Amino acid sequence: MQNIRRALAQDIPYIYEIALKTAMAGLDGSDHYHDKFLVGHYWAAPYFFFEPELCFVAINEIGRPAGYIVGTSDTRLFNDWMQQVWLPPLQLHYRSQTTFKSEAEHAVAKTLLKGPGEGLWQNLGYPAHLHIDLLEELQGKGLGRSLMQTFIQRAKDQGAEGIHLGVDGRNVRAFGFYERMGFTILETQSWGSTFGLKLT
Repeated sequence: MQNIRRALAQDIPYIYEIALKTAMAGLDGSDHYHDKFLVGHYWAAPYFFFEPELCFVAINEIGRPAGYIVGTSDTRLFNDWMQQVWLPPLQLHYRSQTTFKSEAEHAVAKTLLKGPGEGLWQNLGYPAHLHIDLLEELQGKGLGRSLMQTFIQRAKDQGAEGIHLGVDGRNVRAFGFYERMGFTILETQSWGSTFGLKLT
């Protein structure tokens, strides 16, 4: 689809911006963060540097990225790389931060300082995972579906047998979207639900 393309290094600033503007369960988080890069540091940018072939952007009418899907075909390898390569310099920086604009910002900082642990679903046949975000201007145009279809096919090409992802319980619209994409709920927790899709 002409509105979807592989992410480029030049897209990184836009990816950070989109991550912030969708940080509150799909709504704009700009007013909740002193640090405008914190969300993207953990939830978006590292995927491009680890597995760029699984990162795609959706383009608006003026050719600017206004949505993305990022992820990995191997969560275990990605988490190891995060802990060893990506996070240490960021943790050095954020360890000294004591003032936060909101609980949301504090929560993301704590997540970054802790880093990813050993997960469950990559060991149960869902080794790939993803994050997808679209600005409001691109929503309802079928671009979310196109991004997902592109990612799913590429994850298959990479040999992944399944995909998992977490969905914030406040993002009610997202639940229906993933179900229409063929995902099912694997687990429900206090923060939301983990969805999964088998690729084989």
